[in-house]
Amino acid sequence: MSQLLAGIRVLELASGISGPYLGKLFADHGADVIKVEPPSGDPSRRHGPWGEAATTPHGADSLEQSPLFLHLNTNKRSVIADIGCDAPNAGDVELVRALAASSDIVIEAFPPGHLDHVGLGYEVLCSLRPGIVLTSITPFGQTGPYAEAGYRGSDIVTYAMGGPMWGTGINEREPVKLSGDVTTYQVGNLAAVPTLAALMMSQRMGRSTHIDISAFEAQAGTIDRRASYLLYEAYTGSDVGREARQPQRASPVGFYPTANGWALVFTLPSWAPRMVKTLIDAGLGGDEGSGDSLAERFANPAWIADPDLPDIVETSLFMWLAGHTQDTVAAAAQVNKWGVTPLNAPLDLLDDPHFAARGFFVPVEHAAAGTVTQLDAPFRVHAAPQADPAVSERVAPRPAPLLGEHDADVRAGIAESTPPETAGGDDRTADAATAKPPARLPLEGIRVLDLTVVWAGPACTMYLGDLGAQVIRVDNPFVFPTATRGLMPRPPREINPELGPLSGYPDHDPGRRPWNRQNLFSAHARGKLSCTLDPRTELGRATLHRLLRECDVIVENNSLGVLPKLGLDWETVHAVNPRTIVLRMPPMGLEGPYADWVGFGANFESLCGLTGLRGYADEDPTSLTSVFHMDPASAATAAFALLAVLRRRDGIDGAGGTGRGELIEFSQSENVMQHIGEYFIDAAASRTRHQPVGNRSIARAPQGCYRCAVDPARPDHDDEWAVIACETDDDWQSLARLIDQDLADTAAPLADDDRLATLSGRLEHYADIDTRISAWTATRTSAEVFHRCQQAGVPAGPVLRESQLRADPQMGDRAWFRENGSVEQGWHSFPGRQWRWDGPEMPWRPIGILGDANEYVYRDLLGLDEAEWQALCDEGHITRDYKHPDGTSM
Repeated sequence: MSQLLAGIRVLELASGISGPYLGKLFADHGADVIKVEPPSGDPSRRHGPWGEAATTPHGADSLEQSPLFLHLNTNKRSVIADIGCDAPNAGDVELVRALAASSDIVIEAFPPGHLDHVGLGYEVLCSLRPGIVLTSITPFGQTGPYAEAGYRGSDIVTYAMGGPMWGTGINEREPVKLSGDVTTYQVGNLAAVPTLAALMMSQRMGRSTHIDISAFEAQAGTIDRRASYLLYEAYTGSDVGREARQPQRASPVGFYPTANGWALVFTLPSWAPRMVKTLIDAGLGGDEGSGDSLAERFANPAWIADPDLPDIVETSLFMWLAGHTQDTVAAAAQVNKWGVTPLNAPLDLLDDPHFAARGFFVPVEHAAAGTVTQLDAPFRVHAAPQADPAVSERVAPRPAPLLGEHDADVRAGIAESTPPETAGGDDRTADAATAKPPARLPLEGIRVLDLTVVWAGPACTMYLGDLGAQVIRVDNPFVFPTATRGLMPRPPREINPELGPLSGYPDHDPGRRPWNRQNLFSAHARGKLSCTLDPRTELGRATLHRLLRECDVIVENNSLGVLPKLGLDWETVHAVNPRTIVLRMPPMGLEGPYADWVGFGANFESLCGLTGLRGYADEDPTSLTSVFHMDPASAATAAFALLAVLRRRDGIDGAGGTGRGELIEFSQSENVMQHIGEYFIDAAASRTRHQPVGNRSIARAPQGCYRCAVDPARPDHDDEWAVIACETDDDWQSLARLIDQDLADTAAPLADDDRLATLSGRLEHYADIDTRISAWTATRTSAEVFHRCQQAGVPAGPVLRESQLRADPQMGDRAWFRENGSVEQGWHSFPGRQWRWDGPEMPWRPIGILGDANEYVYRDLLGLDEAEWQALCDEGHITRDYKHPDGTSM
């Protein structure tokens, strides 16, 4: 069986991270990706990490040994052509034109208008290759005041302006970014969804598509808190601030020391019994009958308000953790399904038994770098149960190319090829493209059975709905899905403001049916239908199987054993409907020592090395507040995987179609580890234990988050910050001259300081530079810092609250916020989509309401007669409420 994306050709004109990561997702699954680099190479070829060295080690050939480049460019071919300059030579332009004429997809990340300027704009590409897909990735999109002014972006700028940076970190310190460059990775990760979807439209209808990816908008809509925070602000008028340093809780959440390191303990109130059992089993629960044992205190329904309980719990917890190491703590807690995971560095994962058992780290020989420890692909596809188990799509990655390694071969192939208008027998013509066949979204006619929870799975199915699929959520009315439709079924109105920004309701009023009004759920629930059914009963399971026969796809991200218990194991699903594709999204994969471990994204980010790279450099892990980057990372790549398998099943790839469903094993951990892949490569080569660097960068200096003056228009907001990121020596000179304009008599000009002319010098004198920048920003508002830096050509941005983001001129010009809601919650200003294109308009439907599609699903779709419908009603399946076991409403 060939790889999923074999036969696709991608022309990668992008450098850095976002575009190349998008190209990597295609290349690692079989596409032919040709990377076009200038003679100096992609700038990522000079990017660390470099072990303990701050900059390129003496004697190292960074053009071929950069861990970042080695990770981002597996399975690609490299050719040389400099089309990024203002006036490229004609030969380079002609090379790119010839490559575009035989490409299905072009990825570019130049400033808006640059391709048009050099004669390679969208219209030209369409004339060369009718049906071509052009994906443009920029900081602020193709239009709007920031794009028109040529404002630049960077990983920290994107996160500060679009993402939830203002709410990330502790309230006594500055806001803090995520680890490494994961924000920039996620932009490319997200772009994979519309890019493959547009290719499916092209291959069906011959339509070209231009996709506009704004990193700003991609982060503003991220399911990692920001989308929910924006809804919280819309519902309540309140921005979301940074949390206090890790507080004591009766149900503890945070980082605690083990015998030789740290562990993340994540205890939802509903998980408290799991914690209590673990501590009691270890002899740390206190004396039964004393009234003070953990079991007795937690037996009191009012335990959550017990003022003494947090201290009692913490005492037992510290004692229990002291008896475990990072290697043993998780297994001991997971016996009782308690969410405890170690705080690992990337180095710790290289010899971890789980990833070893799964063969996730793959040694690859590289001509210049030697043996490189590469990561396996982010998901795996399994054929039908009766297929030959020896047939596998897993292919060892080819090493990243040397600069220009394939130049001669590619140019020779172009010279020998048939002219573009007849190349390959392609029947797409300019006339066909001009005719514009009727608009049809790529997933129209596809029905998705949504069994997802929390964020990663529901966000994936939201993307599928945006692309035209009919998404039917199956909601069990007898099982309230904690952290999916709220922290509790009916939170008392008087305590609602204390529940926090991930449990928000309009005007802090949970209303009659809180599960239809909650912000965390509403952020990913647009356009989905809901039917209520308890599949644990015989009738419920039989009905679910009937529904399965009408569906193309099942998506689920529950604990590992849930699907088999519902009679939806892979063998059963394939027997009931051989065409059904099953997407399973377990945190650690379907097999391996940790496969049945439970926890939230924060748990597995800690286990997988992301959290160990994040946070303040001078603080211990108790300053780390929870982030959930794994959820948006998983949602986008999982949707991409599903599109690829659907394309093969239905023959959109031109190979006739298999007509068979397949099982997609999507390990969320193995996917999110891709976003720090360079650290694994570097750790394997240097044995470095990488540490957090706060808001600084291993490859850019200065980079940081700096306090700003209070905006006179908002005198009550004194927590104002801006970020600045100098990516090149020229950026630094521009910033230095800007600061020197306001030079105090006693200060030496920064621009004249030769010590700071190079990256290595600036890294050596980082503290002094930060002092000077902080003094400069302290007298200016964050908006002034933003515009003055950007007008000088320096990437910078304000750290935006939710209300500031809602009022941002770029967002207003592009009409990003849109009204949505439901009859249950009213109508509010919702976060918009994370991409836009010139393809068919995507649906924007109301937020789903529990049980709103029962009549449609059971009477219209399944054709149940009156007796069958009544039987479902009699068993309590048909409802608009969550229910107690006795059938009464919660």
